[in-house]
Amino acid sequence: MTTNCTDEQAILDLMAKWRSALERKDTAAMMEDYLPDALLFDAKPPYKIEGAAGIRKVWEQCLPYFPEEFESEHRDLRVHVDGDLALVYGLHHFVPTPADHPCGQTWVRITIGFQRVDGRWRVAHEHASLPFNPMNGQAWFIPNPNELTLPDYTAGGCEGECES
Repeated sequence: MTTNCTDEQAILDLMAKWRSALERKDTAAMMEDYLPDALLFDAKPPYKIEGAAGIRKVWEQCLPYFPEEFESEHRDLRVHVDGDLALVYGLHHFVPTPADHPCGQTWVRITIGFQRVDGRWRVAHEHASLPFNPMNGQAWFIPNPNELTLPDYTAGGCEGECES
């Protein structure tokens, strides 16, 4: 049995490997550490993608719209390991060249569930999301995770009914 620190580092290493594969647009390498029945709850429709093959297909459909050069960045990651299950959550962001490319508009909240199978950590579940303004249903972008901004809820049509 390995220690939690060793497991945490192994998982962070897998995430770095995935980022590198993403930046190369190498979907085969991106999917190397996914379980065949992995499940993705994505930030964009459809709300779920079942299976590693389906997740790979989504990336293959998206990556042609990315700029030739971009970086993939995670921050504020927290890793929790308990036996053969691990949970990672934090933020993910694309840093595109040119900087004004739409893929770099926001940070996305992420949660990844890992399962150790035959001694190897594998992705069992991913969840990517954006907060939303409940008054108008619009996504609330995270341009700077160092600033916890809030929408003007009164501008969403509740006219004082929403004030606490």
